[in-house]
Amino acid sequence: MEFFALLTVASITIAVLAIAVYRRSRDVGTLVGIAALYYWSLYGAWFIVIDKTGGSSGMNYQYLEGKLFPIALDWNYATALALYGGFIVLVELTLLAAAKPPAENAGSSVYLPNIVLRHGPILAIGMAAGLGSALLIWDKLGAAWALNASAYVYTRSEVGAWFPLHQVLNRVALIPPALGLAVLAAGKRSRTLVSAGRGYALPGYPILLGGMGVFTFVLGNKNEVLTALVAGVLAYVGLARKPNWAGAGVVTAAGAWFLYGIDLFRAVPLSGLQDAVARQAQEGAGVARFLASSNEAYGAHFSMYGVLTAEVEPRFGYSLYSLACSVVPRAFWPGRPADIYSYYADRVGAIPNQGYSLHHATGWYLNFGYAGIALGAILLGLLWAYCLNARRSTRRSTIFRLFAVTSPWLFAACLPSLIRAGPEGYKGLLVDAVLVPVGVLALSCRKKKVRKQLAWRGERGWRWEAAG
Repeated sequence: MEFFALLTVASITIAVLAIAVYRRSRDVGTLVGIAALYYWSLYGAWFIVIDKTGGSSGMNYQYLEGKLFPIALDWNYATALALYGGFIVLVELTLLAAAKPPAENAGSSVYLPNIVLRHGPILAIGMAAGLGSALLIWDKLGAAWALNASAYVYTRSEVGAWFPLHQVLNRVALIPPALGLAVLAAGKRSRTLVSAGRGYALPGYPILLGGMGVFTFVLGNKNEVLTALVAGVLAYVGLARKPNWAGAGVVTAAGAWFLYGIDLFRAVPLSGLQDAVARQAQEGAGVARFLASSNEAYGAHFSMYGVLTAEVEPRFGYSLYSLACSVVPRAFWPGRPADIYSYYADRVGAIPNQGYSLHHATGWYLNFGYAGIALGAILLGLLWAYCLNARRSTRRSTIFRLFAVTSPWLFAACLPSLIRAGPEGYKGLLVDAVLVPVGVLALSCRKKKVRKQLAWRGERGWRWEAAG
């Protein structure tokens, strides 16, 4: 019962602080991001405790115990749960201390600079990136077909020097178009980001995103799809003056179904994928059963327990060294130092290339011990707060304003990737949340000055707002 008590206290504390953070930031992305932290940290623990105390949760994680290590309800597991809960709570407390409420759109200037997005460049760059990504991986897909192997398993076990570029191109083809579609869906009264209307944009985005959906489904890649889905939905909700919450919910539910569908079929041999999908479509209920028993919440969750049980010694600051070395692409430095995950897998005796991951808090522990967990939580909270506070800036640089507008959504969307990586994950965050989307949007926008007028806003009194 003490494990249930620990989880209950941690969950209630996290939920109360999440509401406080939202009330301060007024950003839906904070709720989404904290939910992601909880899901990949503590959610799976409920079912593990149920099973280990004689119950039957029906969750599908037991195979991980064979590939990693068995979990026992002992002192190490209680410590791991306390450390995960403390990590999330410290992130929330840092947000409460550092994040500032959003500023009102008021001022003495008669002009308010708006950012107008042209959809043509976003679509063109996205399509070119998608084709480039396919060309980089095409030979491996052919080999997987010939060997009757899963495309996901084969491409992850036969990682070439250009595989990271393939992943970056996938993000270019998915994340900026998701933001562009959100601006288009927000309509003419979209906040800050305004759509330059073009008739081809409405069919263009579904064609591009649908094609990339098929491509990622074949490859078994969920990460880029999840990031684009969350970023797009948060962008729409943040931009639209009157969001269609029902529509956003339908898109989110459909995206979640698609993500778990990828997970369901990613181990199927490429040559038999079409038949497997057809059979599953006829059964129908199989996908629903899978949704209730996904193992997604367990891979990273196991890591802290394994490190504590195996008494793995920290390697002081190793991730910072690895992160600095990663500036040089592996294509030019094949022997580049690996990240902290390799050290973790070796020390706990994990079977390599099995798809499980390392929790972010565990990565910081492996660098600086218990103090590293607190350091990692505070750093994450400060960076998140910086993204939220950028909205208050009066700087008129187009690139900075693009960052200020989009970074809170992108940071929350990239948290699932960061929480399943060590400190080296900040490199991916920089690429996914800053360089890729802001760079593409900067190439696709033009400035337009929008006249401001005084308007009565009910209880809030007179406020400056865009006249058109």
